[in-house]
Amino acid sequence: MNTCWETLGIEPTTDLEHIRQAYLALLPSFHPESDPQGFKQLRQAYEEAQRWTQSPIEEAVTEDAGEEHERVTALRALLASEVERFKPSSWLKFIQQLNQYSMDEVDKLRWSLCDIAMETETISLSCLSLLAQRLNWQPQDVDDEARAEEIEDFLDTIQQGDVFDLLSMTELPVAVQDQTFAYFFELAHIWRLYPEHFGEALQVHGAWVIPDDQQLHRKLLCWFSAQQWGMTELVDVARCWQAAKQDSEDAHYYLCKQRLLCGEGESLWGDLYAFWQRYPSTQADDLLLSWCRQRHPDYFPLVVMAVEARCMADAEYVPGKSARTRLLWADIMHSGTLSPLGRSFVESLLYKRKAMAWADSRLSTKGEPETPLLDLYRTAEQVVLEAFPKNKPFFRLLIRLEEGQSGPLETPITQMLLSRIDMKPGDIRDKKELAEELKQAADKAAKKLSSELKVEAPPREAKKLLSELKVETPPRQAASGGAMKIIKIVGLIALIVCALNRFFHFF
Repeated sequence: MNTCWETLGIEPTTDLEHIRQAYLALLPSFHPESDPQGFKQLRQAYEEAQRWTQSPIEEAVTEDAGEEHERVTALRALLASEVERFKPSSWLKFIQQLNQYSMDEVDKLRWSLCDIAMETETISLSCLSLLAQRLNWQPQDVDDEARAEEIEDFLDTIQQGDVFDLLSMTELPVAVQDQTFAYFFELAHIWRLYPEHFGEALQVHGAWVIPDDQQLHRKLLCWFSAQQWGMTELVDVARCWQAAKQDSEDAHYYLCKQRLLCGEGESLWGDLYAFWQRYPSTQADDLLLSWCRQRHPDYFPLVVMAVEARCMADAEYVPGKSARTRLLWADIMHSGTLSPLGRSFVESLLYKRKAMAWADSRLSTKGEPETPLLDLYRTAEQVVLEAFPKNKPFFRLLIRLEEGQSGPLETPITQMLLSRIDMKPGDIRDKKELAEELKQAADKAAKKLSSELKVEAPPREAKKLLSELKVETPPRQAASGGAMKIIKIVGLIALIVCALNRFFHFF
């Protein structure tokens, strides 16, 4: 066994300052939280060397000489108990018995009890805080600077409290209790002081369990979400949290976050969009952008504009000129997930095209199929280039929005574009005229289809068509009468849809 001098790395000496300097030099290598056993040995060596300087001839005398105070013995017994050590009632009972002694006697026991607590590896911090308040442990009451620093760190640890309810482990073997406590205590310590190493700490394996404790489960939800790790079990934790606190922003956020990390698709959009609207924040923006990038990368550049426009509503946001917008555009462009349409949009704006260059835009060519996404990109490009986009693509978007035909991502983007465009009475009139033209074209196409469907279809084919559309035939209706009427109605609907598609393509 090493002597105190070997532990301190110095020769035997009566120079207290030399001993103190050796101790301080080794102290950073044996932190009481990260290496409690090493710290304990270093502290014992330091105290033993100090005692030796007072009576160097009696070096062999140990602290066992003399009887230990009964309160010290009682605290050791409390900390050794498998169940009582975690019970606040047991600690309160110990404090009540301590109060029966005189103030002078309690003051003599004050730091002895503190040393025992500091040397104990598995201890309830919540219970220990009761004793710390009673004995009023304060760093300034200690003359030794190194000792004062230790006590300050120890009291700071006590203030953090227990990671979970330690009473939830009472049914487990003591060895599992100790290892479970040590693991989660270390996780909380690393999360607080060394977050860059937290991912590595989470992947450490050992003989511990996850106690059935709500507080710990929510901490794990937070920790895993921060590391971008999804777990279906944590989705359930978040659901229970939100059910218990429906107005909790954190509960809603972590539920959306875990569902996103677990790969949930279109079914997530409704809750995600509701969270983004209800709780404007950077976290909500990141969730929305992450989901869009995973599921609909072609809409991503436009969603970035919608997000930035809301974030900078009070700061005269200029679309396409925000540093964050341009950074996200460049990132998605180099990801390889954008279609040629999306790449054309981003490239035209990243290279600072002028408004007069709109006629040469790749988005204005006729080779691209007419779709709502193309209308969005064309209008967005004109908004960024300040080209006054009051034309049919923009009006078609507004008509779709007013009639409730806009897709999930199309809605917030169209609303953002509308907020950037100053609509005049003449523009509103032009939009109404376009809407009327679309309606007339649809009616004309319906009439044409109706005239084409005057030829009676075989009853067997009519029944097949009706079953596919889940329409029930009226009872006792003749095949030549009722079936024919139903086929005409179905054909009329198909004609209207076809006419609308052709009309959109024409414009």
